[in-house]
Amino acid sequence: MLPITTCFVAGLQYLLHPVKLGTIQETINPDALIPVTLLTTDEIFGDIEGVLNLFDSLDDVFVPDFGSILVEKTGSNSSHVQDARQVYHMDLIKTLEGFSELPSGPYFLHGPNLHQAWRLYDDEFGAFTFGVIPDDSGKPDEYQPLTSSSMQGDSVTVPVPSRLYYPQPSLRKPLSGVRVSIGDTISLKGTHTTFSSRAWKSLYKDPSGVTANYAQELLDQGAIIVGKTKTAQFGTGADWVDQQAPWSARGDGYHRMHGSSVGAASALVGYEWLDRSVGVDDGRVVAENGVYSLIRLVNISSDGAKTTSKFDGMRFFSRSLKGLIHHAPSPKLDARGEGFVPKVVIPTDLSSPEETQKAAIDKFVSILQELLDTKAEYIDISKTWEENPPVEASKEGMQSYMSQAPFRSWCYDYYHSFDDFKDEYQQKFHKEPFVETAPQFFWEQCKSVTEEKHSKDTERLEIFRKWFHGNVMNISTTSNTNTPILVLPCGDVQVKHRNEPLDPPTIYKGVDFTTLAPVLDASVLSFPFTQVSYKSDITGTTEYQPVCISVLSLRDDQTSLIQLVEKALRKGHVPTQVDVGRMTFPVKKSDHFVKHLQAPLLVQGSTNEFRRQGSSIKLSTGDRDPLMPPLGGGASRAHTQSLTVLWHFGQSLSHLASQPAATSSDQISNGGTSKYTSTGFYAASYISCSPPVPVFPIWLISLTKAIYATCEIVRPSAEERQRPEFIKALKDKRWGDFDAIFRPFWSTGGEMGKWDAELINLLPESVKVFASAGAGFDWADTKLLGERGTIYCNSGLAAAEAVADFAMAGIISTFRVLPWCISSALSGDEEAFSTNHRDATVQSRNLRNQALGLIGFGNIGQQIAARARHGFGMDVHYYDILPKPSSVVAPLRATHHETLESLLAKCDCVVLCTPAGDGTLINATTLPLFKRGSRFVNIARGSLVDEEALVAALRDGTLSNAAIDVHANEPKIHPGLMELAKQGRVLLTCHNAGGTVDTHKGFEELSMRNIMAVLSGGEAITPVNLQFLK
Repeated sequence: MLPITTCFVAGLQYLLHPVKLGTIQETINPDALIPVTLLTTDEIFGDIEGVLNLFDSLDDVFVPDFGSILVEKTGSNSSHVQDARQVYHMDLIKTLEGFSELPSGPYFLHGPNLHQAWRLYDDEFGAFTFGVIPDDSGKPDEYQPLTSSSMQGDSVTVPVPSRLYYPQPSLRKPLSGVRVSIGDTISLKGTHTTFSSRAWKSLYKDPSGVTANYAQELLDQGAIIVGKTKTAQFGTGADWVDQQAPWSARGDGYHRMHGSSVGAASALVGYEWLDRSVGVDDGRVVAENGVYSLIRLVNISSDGAKTTSKFDGMRFFSRSLKGLIHHAPSPKLDARGEGFVPKVVIPTDLSSPEETQKAAIDKFVSILQELLDTKAEYIDISKTWEENPPVEASKEGMQSYMSQAPFRSWCYDYYHSFDDFKDEYQQKFHKEPFVETAPQFFWEQCKSVTEEKHSKDTERLEIFRKWFHGNVMNISTTSNTNTPILVLPCGDVQVKHRNEPLDPPTIYKGVDFTTLAPVLDASVLSFPFTQVSYKSDITGTTEYQPVCISVLSLRDDQTSLIQLVEKALRKGHVPTQVDVGRMTFPVKKSDHFVKHLQAPLLVQGSTNEFRRQGSSIKLSTGDRDPLMPPLGGGASRAHTQSLTVLWHFGQSLSHLASQPAATSSDQISNGGTSKYTSTGFYAASYISCSPPVPVFPIWLISLTKAIYATCEIVRPSAEERQRPEFIKALKDKRWGDFDAIFRPFWSTGGEMGKWDAELINLLPESVKVFASAGAGFDWADTKLLGERGTIYCNSGLAAAEAVADFAMAGIISTFRVLPWCISSALSGDEEAFSTNHRDATVQSRNLRNQALGLIGFGNIGQQIAARARHGFGMDVHYYDILPKPSSVVAPLRATHHETLESLLAKCDCVVLCTPAGDGTLINATTLPLFKRGSRFVNIARGSLVDEEALVAALRDGTLSNAAIDVHANEPKIHPGLMELAKQGRVLLTCHNAGGTVDTHKGFEELSMRNIMAVLSGGEAITPVNLQFLK
C-alpha cells in the first residue's frame, strides 16, 4: 500500500496523493508540508488575483490559502512577484494523461516534491463503505481503500481531486473530471466487496484483482471513481445489523431508504461534491429519494460485478436527467433521438392506489399527449390477457398464471448465487454465517425451488414476454404504430421512518408495477415529478416527499427515452434537475393541482431552477442564422490568460477551440425543425434582433452550439425590432413566454431604444435573466427589472483586461504629457519639436511611488491596481462603498479611503472606474478637492463627469493633465476638451478602452454563460441588480 499523508488547510482536511509529480529547483526543509498553487508564468504575472479568485469560485478543493505560495511551471527560474508572495520553480518529471503539462491549480509541496491535493469529505450520511484513491491519477489501474476517519471520528472520509486537474469533456472522454461512486458489489482492483456483511468480509479478505468492465468503462471515459457505496446486505437486507444504514438527506432526515443501492442514492442526495452514482439492482422499481435513475437490465454476472440473480443490472443515479445520457447506450443510427414518437401506454390494472401518484401520472401523460400529438392508450393488461390469452395459459387468468413465476425465477438464482459463500464459510468457521432477516427468509423460501420448477417458471416468463410484446407493445388502436412506452408509478409515496418497525419480508406474487421491468427484461427510467408536503412526527415541521414516475421501454435506445422525458418535463415546466438536501425542488405552489385532493401538488414552479436545459430565450441578434461551421480541431492547449469564466472545471476558453471536428450527428437547429445533438441535449428554435456576426471565433461557435443545443431561440424580424412594432409584438404575446433576453455587442439591437417601463412592463413574467454583451447598463431600468424578478447581467468582466491596459496608457500619458509630445511631433514644426524636447522633461514624472487613486475597486479597478503596483511600483489607493477583503488588498498594498474627499486630496492621479449612477461624481463640488496639479483619467462613463467643471479645473491648474475616453454626449466631444487636446493638455479617445477583438468575443461569451447559468438553476456570473430582486 502507498503511504498516505493527510493534513489540514484552512480547517479543511486534505490528502496528498502519494505519486510525486515534480521537484522544485529551490532547496527547502525536506519535512515541510506546504499548500501551493501551480501556475504558468503568464498567470503569475497577469491578473494573479483574478486567477486565484476564479479557482476559488470553481473548485471545492482550492481555498485561498493555496494561493499564498506559488510554484511556477517549467520554463523560467528568475521570476518573482514583488515581495507579496513566495514563488518556487519546478522541474517537471511527470504529466497527467491528456495534458502537455501539469494543470494549473492547488498542490502540496512535501519537502521539494510536488503532489496533487485531494480534499477529504466526511461521509456524514454514512453512504460509503470506503473512499478510494488511485495508484496513478492520470491513468489509474489499482485503487487503495482510504482508512482515514472524519474530523469527528464517526465516519469514513472520501477523497476528491481538484476539478482543475481535468480537461473539458470531449467525444473521447465525455465524463472527464466527473466524480462517480460505484456500488460495493462492483469490483474495483485493490478493494474489497463487503455485501454489508461481517461474515462475508471475514471470509473474503483478499482484495479484488480486477476491475469490473463497467467501472473500467467509466474510467476510460474520464470519470473519477472516489469510493464504493453501501448496498443492502446480500441485495435484500433491511435490518442493517452489521453496518449502519445510510441516511437520507431528504425531508426530516429519518426516511427509511429502500432497495439494494441505498448508499448510491444516499450519497447523491446528500453530497454536492459527488456528480453521479452507480449501483447494482434487480430492476424492481422502488422509491428513488428524489433523484433520477436508469436501470439497464443486462447480464452483468460475468463483468466483474457480484450479482444475486439474472435480473440484476446496472442502476445509474444522477441529479439531472441529462446526467444519465452518458450511461444510456444508443444505436449508431438515429443517435439524436429523431423520429422517436412512441405510443404512450398506461396499464390501468398496474396503477398505484395512491391518489397523489395517480394525479402526477395523469399530468405527465397529458403533457406527453400534447408533445407527441398522440392519444395515450389506457389498457387493462389482465383484461387483454383474458380476451386473448396465450395458448399455454388455457383459460387461466394472467395473475394466476404468473402468480409464482416471477418470484420463484428470481428466488432460484438468489438462493444458489450464495452456495459457495455458505459452503466456504461453514468449512472455514464451522458455523453458519449471520444473515439478516430478509435474506434468511428468502433463502428459506427459495431452497425448495427445484431446477425443474425453475425451468418451468423460466418458460412461463418467456411465454408472458412473448404475449406482452404481441398484445401490449404492438397495440395499434390509434394511428401511431410505433413501439410504446409504459408509464408506471414509482415506489411508495407514504413516508416510512427508520425508527418504525420493519414490515416482515414477504413473497411477492404475480406481476405489478414494481416487477414488470425485470419480468420483461426492460429498461426503466425513473424521475421525480413533484413533491408533496407532510407533517413530520420527528421534527414537528412541514417536510416534503418527492413523487416519482417511471417510464418503461423495450427499445435499446435509452438515450432517446431520456431525451423524450426531458423534453416533456420542460414542456410542462417541470424541473429536470434536483437539489441536494432536504427538498427535491425549491418549494413553490404551482397551478397543477391534484384532483380529488384538498392540497395542491407542490412543485417547483416557474423559477430559475424550474427552467433547466431547453428553456426559451429571447435574444437580440439577426434576421438569419449566424454562421455555424463545424468545430475545427488541432488547436493547441497552450494557456491563454483570461479573466472570463471557465466553461468546464479547469478549462479556460482556449480549450473550447481544441474540440474534435463535428460529425454528422452534431447537427444544430437553425431556428426551425427541432433536432437532437449527439451530446444528448435538446435543441430547438430561438429569438434574436440584430445582424449576425460575420465571423465567429472557434470557441464562440462552440458556446453558441451549446446555446443552440439547450435552448429554444426566437428571432424577431427587422421590422419587429423597431420599437413600435416590438411593443405591439409584446402586447400581442407574439412570441409567447420566454425566459431570457440577450442584447449582443455586434450591432446592439438598439432599435428598441431605452428599456424603460414601457417595454419592461410588457415582458412575460417568465423572463428570468437579461444579459447584455457590454459593460454599461444606463440604457436599461435595472431596478424595475429586478423588482419584476429579472436578473440583469452585464459583461464588464470580459472587458476588464482591455480596459485596465487602456487605463494604464491613459495614466502614462498624463505623467509623460504624451498628448503634447504627439501633437508636437505631428505638427511638422521644427521649433515645436525642439520646444517639446526641451520642456516636456520638466513636466514629466516617473510612475514609481506616485499615488494612484481608483474610484471604484471592482474587477477593473483591481486589474488597474495590479498593473500599477506590480508593473510600475505605484502607491495604490481606492474609494469604494464596499471595502475589499485583505486577500484582495494585501497583495496590492492598497489603502482604502472612507471618503472620496480623502482619496482626492491624497492622490497624484485619479482614475474613474465605477459604474454609471444617477448623477455626476466629478463636478464643481468634488474637483476643488483634488490635489493641486494632479491628473485625471476617465474610462468609466461620461455621464459621471461634469465636463464644464472639468474644463474649468484644467484651465485653472487644479488638474495638470487628463485622459478622457468616454464622453457625456457621445459621439460629440465637449469643445472645451477639444481645445485643451489641441494644446496637448488632454488625451481624447473615442470610447476605445474595451475595444479589442478579445473583449468583444468575451462580451458575447459571458452573456451566453450568464443565460445558461441562470436557466440551469445556478447563480448569475455578473449580476448588477440583485439588490432589487423580490
